[in-house]
Amino acid sequence: MLKWKTRLLSHEEIIQVLSAIGTIENNPFTLTELTEKLPESIAKNESKRRSVSTFLSNLVEVGYLTKPSERKWMKNASTLSIYLSPLLIELNDLERHASPGEKKERKIIQIEDRR
Repeated sequence: MLKWKTRLLSHEEIIQVLSAIGTIENNPFTLTELTEKLPESIAKNESKRRSVSTFLSNLVEVGYLTKPSERKWMKNASTLSIYLSPLLIELNDLERHASPGEKKERKIIQIEDRR
């Protein structure tokens, strides 16, 4: 769910970004402070840094982070799971109610023009 807009980051790199956010004690923090805690493969790659910035914007949309200024982010909670739990429960309800065995019949009406 969180990866679809961050094409350049692998699942492992997203996990590294989330764990780096979790270890940040300065609240609010900048992208530079975050990248200091990331592996060099992410921190030195400008494209991946942009993807990290996009990922932070995605976390703002979820509600885990807020953006008090243009270059700073702030954690709203200690973990991301607080925000994902309701979404997972909702997804589970949707999957449970949409059973694949139900098929609806469709009636096709064909009108012929007889002239």
